[in-house]
Amino acid sequence: MTETLRPEAFEITAFEGRVLVEAPGIVATLDVEAASTLSDQLLAACGSARLQQRRAIGQQKIGQDNHPVDWV
Repeated sequence: MTETLRPEAFEITAFEGRVLVEAPGIVATLDVEAASTLSDQLLAACGSARLQQRRAIGQQKIGQDNHPVDWV
C-alpha cells in the first residue's frame, strides 16, 4: 500500500557518523555517501514532480477555459 507522508512525519538526524532516517514504519541508517546520493535523487525527483504538477494544472485550466494558461 502506498501512503503519502507529510514532511513532519520524517525525522532525519546525524547519528554516530551516519544519517538516520525515521518515519512511521521506516528506519534506515545510511552512510554519508549513500545519504548524499539519496539527497541528489530526491532533489531531481522533486523538480520533475513540480513540472508534472504545473502541466496537470495547466491542462485542467485549458480544459475549463478553452484557452492557454500563461505561467508567471
